[in-house]
Amino acid sequence: MTHKAPIWLTLVVALVVGHVPAAAQQFSAGQSVRVPAGETRQGDLYATGELIEIAGRLEGDLVAAGQRIETTGPIGGDLFAAARTVDIRGPVGDSTRLAGEQVTVNATIDGDLVAAGNRCHLFEAARITGGVTAACATVDIDGTVDGDLRAGGGEVTISGRVGGSAHLRADRVSLGPEARIDGDLDYRARTPLSPEEAARVGGAVRFDELVDDGTSSGISTGSLLFWGWQTSAALLAGILALALFRRLVAHLATALAGNTTVGALLGFAAFLVVPAGGVIVMATVIGLPVGLAAVFLFVVALYVAKLPVAVWAGARMLALAGRPGASPYAAMALGIVALYVLFAIPYLGGLIWLVATWLGLGAMVLSGREYLQTRNAEVAPATR
Repeated sequence: MTHKAPIWLTLVVALVVGHVPAAAQQFSAGQSVRVPAGETRQGDLYATGELIEIAGRLEGDLVAAGQRIETTGPIGGDLFAAARTVDIRGPVGDSTRLAGEQVTVNATIDGDLVAAGNRCHLFEAARITGGVTAACATVDIDGTVDGDLRAGGGEVTISGRVGGSAHLRADRVSLGPEARIDGDLDYRARTPLSPEEAARVGGAVRFDELVDDGTSSGISTGSLLFWGWQTSAALLAGILALALFRRLVAHLATALAGNTTVGALLGFAAFLVVPAGGVIVMATVIGLPVGLAAVFLFVVALYVAKLPVAVWAGARMLALAGRPGASPYAAMALGIVALYVLFAIPYLGGLIWLVATWLGLGAMVLSGREYLQTRNAEVAPATR
C-alpha cells in the first residue's frame, strides 16, 4: 500500500536543500552526537539524539533536537535547538533560536536570540549583540543585551544591562541593584516597580496594570468560546480526515510512533527550510507559481500536522488506560482535546504547539521518504 499525499513536503524539502552542496550538510542521529574538543567540522550539522554535544568548532549552522543539547565550542552560523535542556556555553556566530524546558545561555551570541521554555536564563557572562525575545515561565537576564528585550512570562527579572528598550509582560517584573535599561521600559505586571527600580531605566517608564478579567479563574468567557470553537473545528477536520483518508492518517501516526525523535528533527528542519525556500524560489519569475504553491501547501500542512499527532497521542493514552486497539476516532477525539488543552496553557502553550507541529510535519516527511524508498525498490527490478 502506498500513500502519495505527503510526498509534496518531501519533494519541496529535497528541492530547497538540494541547492546547498551535499558536502556542506551533515546528518547525524543516534544515542549521542558529538563534535569532540579539538575537532573542526565544516558545513551545517543536523543532529538528533539523547545527547548532542558540541565541544569542538562547527563552521556552519547547527539544527538539533534531543533530550539535552550542550555547546561549549564555537558555532560559526545560526543555531536552532529544541530539547528538554539546552545549555549554550560556546559562542554563536549568528542568530539563535532555542526551545526547551530549561534554556541557559552563558556565551556571546552575535545576532538575535529567541527563546521559549519553562525557564530561560542569560548568565552574567552572556552577551547578545542583537535583540532578545523570550517567552518563558521564568525569565532571568543577568547578562548583556545590546538591542531590545521583549519578554513574557510569570516572572521576569533583569539584573544585567539592556542597551535598547524593554517590552515586558509578566505577573511580576523586577530590576536588580545592578540592572540597567538604557532605553525605554514598557511593562505590564500586577504591581509597579519601586522608585529605586524605576530609576535604573534611562528612558521613559510606562506601566500597565495586569488584572484578572473578573472571573475566578482569570479566563474570560470569550477565551473559552474561542477555545471551544478551535477545538470543535479541529475535531471536525479530524473526523473528515479519518473518514476520507483513514489509512493515510493511521500510516502517519504509525510512522511517528516508530521514529518519534527523528520525526521531530525532520519536522523542525521542514518548519525552517520550506517557507524560506518558498520565498527564495518566488524571487524568480519562473519559480513564482512553484513558490506560492509551496507556501500555500505548507500553511495547510501546519494546520493538519496536529491530526496524526492527535491519533498517536490519543492511542497512547487509551492504551495506558487499558484500551489498546481502540477506534482511531476515539484516539483522534481524545488526542485533539488533550492537545488543545495543552495549547491553552499560558506561556508554554506556544512551545507545545510548535513541538506538535514539528512532530506532525516529521510524520509527513517520514511517510514520504518511506513511499519513495518503496517505489524505488519496485522500479529497480523492472529496469533490469
